[in-house]
Amino acid sequence: MITRGRHRLKTLLIFCSFLIYIEIGKAKKAPETLSTTSSAINAVTPTGIFNVIPQTFDTGYYAYDDFDDYVPFSSDAHDHFSWELLRNVIKDEKTNVVISPFSVKLLLALLAEAAGNNTQTQNELVKTLEVIKSPDNLRGFYKKMLTSLKKENPYNTLNLETKMFTDQFVEPKQRYAAMLATFYGTEIERLNFMDTQASADHINGWCRNVTHGHLQSLVTKESIKNSVMLLVNAIYFNGLWRRQFNETFDGVFFTTPQKQTRVQYMEQTEYFYYYDHSSLNVKILRLPYKGKKFSMFILLPKTKGGVDELIHVLQNDQVKRMQFMMEEVKIKVTMPKFKFDFDKNLKSTISALGIMEIFTDEASLPGLDRGATVAGKLKVTNIIQKAGIDVNERGTEAFASTVIEIGNKFGGDATIEEFNVNRPFIFFIEEEATGSIIFAGKFLEPGL
Repeated sequence: MITRGRHRLKTLLIFCSFLIYIEIGKAKKAPETLSTTSSAINAVTPTGIFNVIPQTFDTGYYAYDDFDDYVPFSSDAHDHFSWELLRNVIKDEKTNVVISPFSVKLLLALLAEAAGNNTQTQNELVKTLEVIKSPDNLRGFYKKMLTSLKKENPYNTLNLETKMFTDQFVEPKQRYAAMLATFYGTEIERLNFMDTQASADHINGWCRNVTHGHLQSLVTKESIKNSVMLLVNAIYFNGLWRRQFNETFDGVFFTTPQKQTRVQYMEQTEYFYYYDHSSLNVKILRLPYKGKKFSMFILLPKTKGGVDELIHVLQNDQVKRMQFMMEEVKIKVTMPKFKFDFDKNLKSTISALGIMEIFTDEASLPGLDRGATVAGKLKVTNIIQKAGIDVNERGTEAFASTVIEIGNKFGGDATIEEFNVNRPFIFFIEEEATGSIIFAGKFLEPGL
């Protein structure tokens, strides 16, 4: 259950938790070993997950926010996985969707680090999550990324925590535990999984704390009764728009070309970065948050019902090109307030992307346990993500005193562009210093 009512002066509230269940599978032959070096921390050496990583990240924020000079993030580390994950989740869902691709990638990277060297398990994770030139790049990428994300900013709140909960008889290898703590900021905590209720309560309490009380129940005693280990990541984001929207009014939203409903709209006319991609038949708009760290991007099909078509053709490199083509123009933005939660078992989605062996008795994850009775027998049984999002003009509810009918276009000053979000759209939140997609989803209609 996701609660409401906190931080009402914030513009966007989004929270997410991602969970990997690990159980004991069939016993196999002696488990594959992890490759080693002279350094305990650098002992786990799968060959790469991401492309070449930039040498530095800009992890600072700017207190002075009177201008908005947007330069898109550029590197060889294109985020194909995030878009493929989003595409596979969205295409089968007939409801509003919000997920955290970064959360998924982070925990899958931890599994890649635990995988046996040169095994099918490792190869699937590496291939699907994209290849880098050396294992140091993998750890260096996440260390810099997490440092950037966790840097304090007076204009927004971002809580990002990862933890491994294990049963009392499971003991991850020392080199793996040291690597988790040093590069991924991930702690390992032992629980008595025989007491399923106490364990579930403890894990849920940790998640509530990270998400400021908004995500109340991540696991139940029934869901963890066969587990020996849980990898959990929780993210909470609360940010102020750089320029707040005006109070809301009532208008028409076209859920399909033949169906419409009424929603609460918010509106402002300001200078925003914007681009109209004629061949893809889509517009893109950047809505920055204060602090010059995060922005929301709206991908709006130019036809009603066009979001399904857009999902099938849109690629990560196309989005990146659109971001580089954006120009700052004065534009009238009208978009709905929206608030919803979403949860999904991502096991089949991850499998469809090419990561399959971790779910079978052939899984090779020796880094997760050093014990002879367990090592070589661990496998992933479920991958669950729960998320919620609340977007409004300044964080408050109901401003519906003015009724304005919104059609396909507005009249007004012909010199001002218009971005009328009166139909289903795709959105994503990007951490602009690193170009990572922290949250993404689609909005179809209120109440779904």
